[in-house]
Amino acid sequence: MSNASTRLPSLYRIIQEAIAPDVPPFTATKTTLVDLSHTLEDCVLRNKLPSVIFTGFQESSHWRKETQRYLELAHIASSICIFAGGTPPIPEEKHIAVTLEPSDPLRQEWFVLVLTEYFCAVLCGLDNQIAVDNEGDRTFETILTFQPEVVEKVIDILMTTVERYRPDRAAELRQARQNFPPRSPQGPYLTQIVGALMEHMQRRYNQQRQLLIELQQLNERQRTLEETIAQLGVPVIPLLKGVLLLPLIGSIDSQRAQRIMEQLLTGIAEQAADVAIIDITGVPIVDTAVTNYLLQAIRAARLLGAQIILTGIHASVAQTMVNLGIDLADVTTKNNLREGIEAALGVLGLEICRKRKSGTTSGEV
Repeated sequence: MSNASTRLPSLYRIIQEAIAPDVPPFTATKTTLVDLSHTLEDCVLRNKLPSVIFTGFQESSHWRKETQRYLELAHIASSICIFAGGTPPIPEEKHIAVTLEPSDPLRQEWFVLVLTEYFCAVLCGLDNQIAVDNEGDRTFETILTFQPEVVEKVIDILMTTVERYRPDRAAELRQARQNFPPRSPQGPYLTQIVGALMEHMQRRYNQQRQLLIELQQLNERQRTLEETIAQLGVPVIPLLKGVLLLPLIGSIDSQRAQRIMEQLLTGIAEQAADVAIIDITGVPIVDTAVTNYLLQAIRAARLLGAQIILTGIHASVAQTMVNLGIDLADVTTKNNLREGIEAALGVLGLEICRKRKSGTTSGEV
């Protein structure tokens, strides 16, 4: 086995130099590379074409997923040579395993080379070495060519690699190679391959389109949900004729503050309310921004002729307001909702009285 000083250059670079600038590379994910590899292999399987196949993966786990496929190919192909870091779970008589050193440049490439009596092809992708969350999204600079002279150069490199790692099987593979010299693709097989590639593209397009439709539907449902939450989050409750209650719960940002003002003013106008109680008992943080939002709502309500009563100001909130220099001198404030309701009734000239035992009421609302 050779040392690092005699390592061969990458297949991708050799192919790129051989076909540049006529055939520019393209970027493909690992998932796409699997599809392209299957397309070439499926042409062999579908037509039962005697062939020689060279293939290389980055990791041996791919073999476990593809074991059945390679067993089927082994029944048709004359020889299958697999390059990677490990031993594939396929009987030795069915393939030639080349276990690459960790430093070998082929470990960073994904390739499939097919030789048949009717066409030759080589697919090669060079890992871009970009970290991804999903292994299937790993990207490769990729080249696919059917040019016999390019395929011949790639075979020379691969045969040299076989002779380094598996000299015991090199003669067998040289003989198989002689039986299938690289040749230009015949029409029916090239048409099959191109047609399969178009099917893959159409399927991917359909999947993306379906995902887009589902995403649009999800966004629409989310907008509807947000609108529902917004309406539930700013409820305007008629307590009695002329009195509205606006209980606020949770944090208040600029967007929610706008909804609060809209709901409050709409409620005052629709209910012809004289008094509106804004209860902030459930608002965890009352800072300058929240207070400014409330003051804007109060001023806007006054323009409609309604008086605002602010309730739920705890001692800690009051202290915070003092420290922030917030002046609520012109705003009616009450400690709790009960006091706020009593104040609202007072504005209307009403009061709450205990019911008499005889069943009659005095000043009952």
